[in-house]
Amino acid sequence: MTPHETDSHSRRGLRRSLNKKILTNTTLNILVLVVVSCIIMAYSMQSLANNILLDSLQPMARQSAKTVEANIHMLADRMMNIAVDPRMNAAAISSYGSDSGNAPMDSAAIKKIREEILIEAAETYELYSIALYGLDGQLILGTEGSPEHLDSSFFSLLQETDNLTTHSSTIFQGKLGIPMGMPIKENGETVLYLVGIYKYDTLNDVISSINIGRNGAAFMVNREGIVIGHPDSSVVLAESTLAKLTDNHEEALDHVTTGETGANEFPINGETMLVAFSPVRGTQWFLVIQIPKTDYNHLINNALLAAILATIAGLAVSILLVSRLSRSISRPVKSVTNRMVALSDGDLHTEVVPIRSGDEVEVLTQTLDATVESFNRYISDIQQVLTQIADGNLCIEPNVDYKGDFALIRNSLLTIIQSLNETIIGFHDAASRLTDMSVELNGQSGQLHQASLDQNQSAEALIQEVSHVKERLFNVTESSSQTRMKTEEIVQRIEEANAQMSALSSAMDNISANAQEITKIANVIEDIAFQTSILSINASVEAVHAGEAGAGFSVVASEVKQLATRSTEAAKSATQMVNNTKSIILNGVQLTADTAKSLESIAAVSAQINTISDQLVAAVQDQKSALAIMDERIETISAIADRNLQNASGTRESSGLLAKEAESLKFQVKKFVVKGENN
Repeated sequence: MTPHETDSHSRRGLRRSLNKKILTNTTLNILVLVVVSCIIMAYSMQSLANNILLDSLQPMARQSAKTVEANIHMLADRMMNIAVDPRMNAAAISSYGSDSGNAPMDSAAIKKIREEILIEAAETYELYSIALYGLDGQLILGTEGSPEHLDSSFFSLLQETDNLTTHSSTIFQGKLGIPMGMPIKENGETVLYLVGIYKYDTLNDVISSINIGRNGAAFMVNREGIVIGHPDSSVVLAESTLAKLTDNHEEALDHVTTGETGANEFPINGETMLVAFSPVRGTQWFLVIQIPKTDYNHLINNALLAAILATIAGLAVSILLVSRLSRSISRPVKSVTNRMVALSDGDLHTEVVPIRSGDEVEVLTQTLDATVESFNRYISDIQQVLTQIADGNLCIEPNVDYKGDFALIRNSLLTIIQSLNETIIGFHDAASRLTDMSVELNGQSGQLHQASLDQNQSAEALIQEVSHVKERLFNVTESSSQTRMKTEEIVQRIEEANAQMSALSSAMDNISANAQEITKIANVIEDIAFQTSILSINASVEAVHAGEAGAGFSVVASEVKQLATRSTEAAKSATQMVNNTKSIILNGVQLTADTAKSLESIAAVSAQINTISDQLVAAVQDQKSALAIMDERIETISAIADRNLQNASGTRESSGLLAKEAESLKFQVKKFVVKGENN
């Protein structure tokens, strides 16, 4: 399948799925919108339900706290009535006896009256116990079960307020009760404290009556966060804390125990709780209502489910309407698309089916019909122009009026025709010039061929000359080598002569030294002879003095004198001979030194000759290397000359062929009719 057919089938597949795409995209958009709306609705309903529940719980907590307040006030009123009963006041009782004419009552009578009042109050108001305590908190008088002394914290608070006081704890002797205290005053001064323990039922009834949801509960805590009221009494008796019930939720603790009224949502033990809280005024208690959020989730979920079902029903109706609308749009679009696909496949003759819809589709159909008609006219004109150009007529011009951007086609055709005219004219001129150039090139090729032959012959002659020079240089190299060998031998002999002259000079020096020693000895002998001569003269004088007795000694002295004279002459003769020998030796030493200098000069000259020989050998070697390189270059020149000769031959042949092709090109160019020429 060709790429064009593949593209055509792809467009048909897209055309067939247009209706499906409209329906799918619209459905997906509606579905996304519905899902987003459902999510927003669910979040809004959850938030609204939470707000409604919290808004409802807050007044409920406040109302329940008021109910507890009312009950506590009722109990407080009862305690106050008992405390302000005149019979409790000792001074009043005494004055009452005096006013009635009776003797003043003693303390026992007063105690009895007070005891009767306490028993009557315990039976009437359902008190566990009621008693009178002193200013030190110790029991003075009370019903059965009254503690011997008051709790320190309760007693301190009672002293601090000096008014009706409710204990923060509801645990009394292991039972649940509501401790209340009231000062009894005489003449404005507190003399006793009346303390009663009401039964826990009063508080429990109010807490148990608060029923919210299936698992909701109400309980009460004091300022320390300890539970003092709960539907389950065991929680109170165990002194559970608010922290334990709220899983140590600090925010819940802060809100409840600060005395504010409000409602909030807290996660407790992994479950979301709706918590409302309010203080019980006149006490240190706080009412807390706690409801699991899950108790109301089923109502919210049911409402949300109903809304989702209604939305799905609306979605189904919307999909049906969109499907009908998409078919009404896709059918005429399909017809137009089919014609456009046929147009893209090259169909310019099939008519466009008219559509009377009165909307953009009708305009699209009419525009497509006009487009197909314009394409037909344009293509026919282009075909005519190209056919004339193919026949060699370059004087043709487009005849159709191209509209809009299609005018570029007309301009392009005119540009192409003009360019072809210029090109053909250029070809014609180029063919003429090429013919002339081929003739000229043929002549130059002949000259190049002859020059290449001459160059080749010159290169061969140069090679022969270089060979001769190489042979001569070889002979020079051999002679230089022999000269170097002889020079080295001369240098060796001169060095040996120098060594011998050095030995001779040393011997002459030794002879000169010995001659000097001999001269010294001769001088010594001459001195001895002189002294001997003097001694002989002295001996002769003495012999004369001795007379005949000294005659023999005189003869001896005369002989000694003669011997001294001959010794002196011999010493002088020896000294003269030594001096002559010394002069001869000095002359020999001078000649030896001159000979050594001459030998050194000869050695220096030999060294210079050796150096010159080395330089000559090196120069000859350099010339041999240069001649070798020159030989290679000449061979390269010879090879180039051979190639030039071959190229010259090829150029002569190519120039002949080029002349033939130029004539053929001129013949072909003459077939075209260009503007400005006669037909």
